[in-house]
Amino acid sequence: MSGRWGGEVETDVVLRLLDHQLVGPDGSLLGNVDDLELVRREAGWFVTGVQVGPAALSRRLPGLLGRWVYAVWHRLHPAPDPSALVVPLDHVTSVDSAVHVDDAAARALSAGFGVEHWLRDHVVSRLPGSTGPAGPTGGSGDAAGEEHGEARGEAAAPGRLEEPQWPIRAPLDGAHPLSRLLGRTVLSYAGTRMGRVCELRCLGPSRDQQQGPLRVRWLLYTPRLSGWQLGYSTDPRQGPWLVRRFLRSRRHRDRIVELEQVQGLEQLEEPDGELVLTHSARPGRLDDPRDRGHAAPPPGSGA
Repeated sequence: MSGRWGGEVETDVVLRLLDHQLVGPDGSLLGNVDDLELVRREAGWFVTGVQVGPAALSRRLPGLLGRWVYAVWHRLHPAPDPSALVVPLDHVTSVDSAVHVDDAAARALSAGFGVEHWLRDHVVSRLPGSTGPAGPTGGSGDAAGEEHGEARGEAAAPGRLEEPQWPIRAPLDGAHPLSRLLGRTVLSYAGTRMGRVCELRCLGPSRDQQQGPLRVRWLLYTPRLSGWQLGYSTDPRQGPWLVRRFLRSRRHRDRIVELEQVQGLEQLEEPDGELVLTHSARPGRLDDPRDRGHAAPPPGSGA
């Protein structure tokens, strides 16, 4: 989904960033986007970076499996209190079917992440449904990834993790992983269950340009989570015609609402928190490009 707002372009970050391959300037495969960094600033909420590595991935794995992956990674990590690793969006040069990073980020991702390499190659890649050994933080083990086989081999023994190299960093103070928001229940102002969060629509640079923090403008929710992961709800061109026609025919209750009309985002630390639409919220339909979920005008405004 795309549109222009004063030079800024809309980006659905779950569809366009999450789980996409990270690629260096030379085409090298550097892993997957395992989560996104969500930060509250004075101007609103922003997506400020992509998170990589088992610490980020484990949060999205179900129940016992996620806790087990995190426990193995934490036990093998030499740091006393390790955290997920973040590539700031300022180092993303463009976004298409992959997320392209600049040379500084590529070098940092390629060097020193011994525990991440070892877990990806010896634990995560052997889970049911995995496609095999991956690059430094994920991805497929194809020919391009094999070019980095020597680097992965050097990091095969756990415990050889260097300190994160610039521009890789730990999550910002007060930051939340996007996965903590996805799937949360959305209630109407009267307490009626409306659906569950499936996407954030942001404003930022065109995807073929150097990126930066993306300002979250809209929240999307759906009564059915099945199908939205493949983008059938947010991109009418996504997937085979017959499949997308069938799935989109069932998405008439999907809604988009301005983020400022949603309450409860400050309680993302609570695992089972709910989001509540404000009294003035007027959610819009995804299939109507004229209806973007703007707030209803205040009483007596004449609008």
